[in-house]
Amino acid sequence: MTRGGHGSNILNCPFCDRLIDEPREIKTSLGSILTGGKCECGAVYVYDRGGHNLGEAYVDLMAYACNDDWDMAWSLIPDVDYELRELTYDRRQKKFANSQKKITPTYLFVLLKKPIT
Repeated sequence: MTRGGHGSNILNCPFCDRLIDEPREIKTSLGSILTGGKCECGAVYVYDRGGHNLGEAYVDLMAYACNDDWDMAWSLIPDVDYELRELTYDRRQKKFANSQKKITPTYLFVLLKKPIT
């Protein structure tokens, strides 16, 4: 998933292959902090550094994708209303990787099939 296949350490969106920005801290409307960002294609992502809180990261991701509209986030149906991608992250090589480890840094990406109005 790295650009150019030349050993580059750049992360790309799994939906459109565009470069993504480094995750940043984002304050939600409820005051919690998530680490993530947005891609130009409309996908949003969160980063779980330890891979221990994927359930919480998924909830944060869905709320973030729905502009903190929790009712909308809970009403969406996977594969009907949105696509989800879970990618492990190799911190040493700074790229997405296939990992056999159970607990590893993870990025969660979601792309809503219909834009929020």
